[in-house]
Amino acid sequence: MKIIAAPGPVCYPIVAAQMVRDDIDIEFAKEGKADIVLDSTVSLVKRGLPIDLVTINNLAVIMPKLGYEIGLTRKGGASDILLRAYVNENNKKVKLNYYDSMGDLMEALKTNKVDSVVTPAMSPGGESLEEYFAKTNVYIPGSCGASVYNNEKEFIEAYNQGIEIIKEKPEEAADFIVKKLPIQFPHEFIVNTMKNSKLNVHKPENHDKFIELVKKYQ
Repeated sequence: MKIIAAPGPVCYPIVAAQMVRDDIDIEFAKEGKADIVLDSTVSLVKRGLPIDLVTINNLAVIMPKLGYEIGLTRKGGASDILLRAYVNENNKKVKLNYYDSMGDLMEALKTNKVDSVVTPAMSPGGESLEEYFAKTNVYIPGSCGASVYNNEKEFIEAYNQGIEIIKEKPEEAADFIVKKLPIQFPHEFIVNTMKNSKLNVHKPENHDKFIELVKKYQ
């Protein structure tokens, strides 16, 4: 089974599955042909790819709650696009502040330079971007997803195996994932984002509005 994956949280469970399976070939890339393509749901839409499966929910959270001065990283990234879509579509008056690193972002919150931050779910608390949209009856098909071309059943089985490994042996799984990734993420980032987001492979509901919003604000 050939998988093309972004090297972020979306790939962690399928990489963990390689601890017990030898039938998974993962290429960390944005282009190419494969049975499965893994990326954020926002990126899949930007790439013109279908969201056939949702893999992770509630990965991006607003902490402690939506304020006026909002800090975030990666201008143009998935969280930035969704946040701008939310505040603009709901006429929220906010000021967005972009930071180069997560350390700078959290320091800005600590020193009250911003009221709230948009961050990966590295600790309990806050509310996810999906939950904010749900209050306005807009469905967001998760944080991460998969475009499926072949071997859907095998992929779901493998991804679920990876989820179970992460839940049962989070530290060991994180060590394995760190060694496999082309971009190094801190061990604790992998453990905490997997612990505090929702890992559940499922079919999305109708998400035409989501596609429309991503195209409008990308």
